[in-house]
Amino acid sequence: MREKTNIASFLGGFRKADLLSIADVFGKEIASGRRKAEIVAEFSVYLTGSADRWLNLMPERDLMLLSSLVETGPDRPLILRVPDYPTVVEMAGIVESHCEEEDQYESYWITQEIYNAVAPHIGAAIRRGRTSGRFDIERVLLGYLNLFGILPLNTFLEYIGDYMEAHPDLDSDKLTDFIVRNPALKLYRFEDGETSWLASPCVENGYDLMKSLAEADIPYEFHPFTEEDARSAGSGAPYFTYGLDTEEGRALEEMLLRLGYDGDALRWEEHEIWMCAQNPDIYIALFDSVTRKSDTILSQEAYDACIETVASYADSLPKWALFGYSSNETGLMKARFYSEQEDVSDDEHPHWEMPHPTISEGYSDVIETNEALDSILAMMPKGFPFGMAIPHVAPDDPCPCGSGLRYVNCHGKLKN
Repeated sequence: MREKTNIASFLGGFRKADLLSIADVFGKEIASGRRKAEIVAEFSVYLTGSADRWLNLMPERDLMLLSSLVETGPDRPLILRVPDYPTVVEMAGIVESHCEEEDQYESYWITQEIYNAVAPHIGAAIRRGRTSGRFDIERVLLGYLNLFGILPLNTFLEYIGDYMEAHPDLDSDKLTDFIVRNPALKLYRFEDGETSWLASPCVENGYDLMKSLAEADIPYEFHPFTEEDARSAGSGAPYFTYGLDTEEGRALEEMLLRLGYDGDALRWEEHEIWMCAQNPDIYIALFDSVTRKSDTILSQEAYDACIETVASYADSLPKWALFGYSSNETGLMKARFYSEQEDVSDDEHPHWEMPHPTISEGYSDVIETNEALDSILAMMPKGFPFGMAIPHVAPDDPCPCGSGLRYVNCHGKLKN
């Protein structure tokens, strides 16, 4: 585990301009005319001595991660699956992390210095976020971004205006201030030269998605989602998932439970399916939750049913590239499981050298040795048309092609 002496040593690695930006995210105003060393010193004192202030600005996800790390203890790693986006507290070095050998997991920990600063205040900060309604507002804001991927700032503000109209009891000035100061919204705001945009934390490259929307020949405006839609899509950070309360979503969750996924593993699989459904270039990964468990699926029919369950859920989801409309509504970006029979590039499927034909154990009463087989072949007339010789493979054995699937779920299903 990587060690750092203190928070000041980490902050010292930032450029002066970046330090001022990070301090602003944490609610600390520092004069730009000061020397970098003075900025580092002042900001470090603020982070370690005023956690009761900046914790109230942090997103729900950041606070829940800090709470888990406080419970784990200082300098003790907590291993979690890697989410689609880092937290604000990671960016500032308050939470430290390190990738594990398996790139799906990462170790997180806090130092004794940060533990001493955060531990007395983290519980109260979470309670205030819940009772004040701040977490709920944040879920709605993030939910709209998660449903669309990216939104022009003006369109996003229209949704917020609808939210404010539906909640006349809210203090509009406080809500506006919350939107302006929210760290997540600050981090995922970007410009294309003409328009200000906001991106979902789950979007890897907002510029690419913005370009694909501009080039899309689709006669749609942004889908008219409701506040409840947004709240559902913005809950469960960092493993956001939408549509689990639909017929397709319930069928998906029941299937994943039958395959043995539960707890955080279940939440992660559901989130990954939602994310893969957004990108037609990685549709093969859409079905990883099924193919990974192929050894536990007892028949080809059951395997195909699982694949169809994932595809049905994916086709029901709002798509970023379709302005929030689903494949079922548009007929576009339908989920497909690529099979061996399709006309695809040779590089997309593994190949193997067929061994000399053999008769496996259990068939010794037919032909006992390869020598016996050779003698039979020698008696055949020249030019006798032979088919491809296939070695005997038990249905539950790994397929010889190297796909990792059971033979019955791979090339075995092509054998007549």
